[in-house]
Amino acid sequence: MNDPSRDKFQRASRVLKSLAHPLRLEMVCGLRHEPCTQTFIAETLGIPQSSVAQHLKVLRSEGLVKAERRGVEVVFSLADPTVTDIIDTLCGPDGATMRNQYTWQEIATLERARRASGGC
Repeated sequence: MNDPSRDKFQRASRVLKSLAHPLRLEMVCGLRHEPCTQTFIAETLGIPQSSVAQHLKVLRSEGLVKAERRGVEVVFSLADPTVTDIIDTLCGPDGATMRNQYTWQEIATLERARRASGGC
C-alpha cells in the first residue's frame, strides 16, 4: 500500500538532495528572481557550460527548473514556485547569491563594465 504522507517525505528528500550541491543551490538562488540562459549561468558562476548543463539536468529531473526555448536560446527558470520559500530561508530574500552577495543582474552589469574598460 502506498502511503501518501511517505510519498510526500520522499519527494521532499529528493528535492533537498538536488539542492544539496553548492552550485545547484546557487543556481536556484539566482533563478528565483530572473530567468537565465545556460551561458549566462556559466559566465556568472565562472564554471564550464558542461558543468552547468549537468547541474541543470538534476534540477530539471526533480521539477525544480524548467527550460523554455526563445529563438535560438534556451532560458531556464524556476518551475516550482514553492521552492522559493526554501531558497529564501537558505539564501535570504534579498536575491543575493551565496558567492558574492550580488544579484545575477548586478554581476552581469559589473562584468560588462569591466570588459568595456579593458579590465581583467
